[in-house]
Amino acid sequence: MPLVLTFKQLALTNVNDPAGRWQFEGSQVFQKEEHVANYASVKRVTFHGTDRNGQNTAMVTTTLFFLGATNPPHNITLEGAHDFSSGNETGSVSAASPPFSAHIGKTYTRNGATNITNIA
Repeated sequence: MPLVLTFKQLALTNVNDPAGRWQFEGSQVFQKEEHVANYASVKRVTFHGTDRNGQNTAMVTTTLFFLGATNPPHNITLEGAHDFSSGNETGSVSAASPPFSAHIGKTYTRNGATNITNIA
């Protein structure tokens, strides 16, 4: 069964270095109207690599930290590509804690206009 989540961004910071740019994003994840997790996302732009031939893209890793009584929290990690022109992302689930391990290897998409992420 697909997991449909909405990301609510509350923080976005760019950090430039000689090789490119890091972008750090984070905040809350909702399922329907319920706040179910927080997230941290790291995007990496590499000059003359991810910005060539009309691509305006970055490598992206996003980890969802589910709310609950476990320490560390249950989690899912998404890895893929981010398009800066649309805000869209695509990739797959690379890691997850035991309750979410069935999602490892599934693809994900994130719609930049709606911030809805589908893991299917």
